Amino acid sequence: MSVPASTSAGPSGVLIEAEDFQVHGGWVVDSQFEAQMGSPYLLAHGLGKPVADATTVAEIDEAGEYEVWVRTKDWATPYAPGRFTLSINGVTLDAEFGASGPDWSWFSGGKILLSKGSATLILHDLTGFEGRCDAIFLSADGAIPPNEVNDESRAWRKALRGLPAEPADAG
Repeated sequence: MSVPASTSAGPSGVLIEAEDFQVHGGWVVDSQFEAQMGSPYLLAHGLGKPVADATTVAEIDEAGEYEVWVRTKDWATPYAPGRFTLSINGVTLDAEFGASGPDWSWFSGGKILLSKGSATLILHDLTGFEGRCDAIFLSADGAIPPNEVNDESRAWRKALRGLPAEPADAG
């Protein structure tokens, strides 16, 4: 099973919601900030021992160079106890996430060349102290993901996930 990529209309890029990872490993789904953020996230709750990796597969519609964005927060600034890395197709990005600020924000992990087809993503906990990952965005056209949580950013996420703007009327 693969994570859906962007739809043909609307925003471009590939959005991978962390809670949709196929294998959570030792990470757990936490909905603590769902009202503020619009989605749950993965939490590496290891009581000081790094947890097992979370993994998933995303489908890449077009080969190219992608800028990798990760939405996370440093829950105990300036100590950054919840650090983690992201690997894509066996390449670990140079960035350590979870050490870049106290608010939920998108942080660039640099650029990576991706082929068309399946890409394997791995979240690797470095500390076991509450690393938090909300989502990963792969941008091929220089688009920067919106930090705000408002109607526009919710619509952006829905469009990238191929979800309708409004829920279907089920009666």
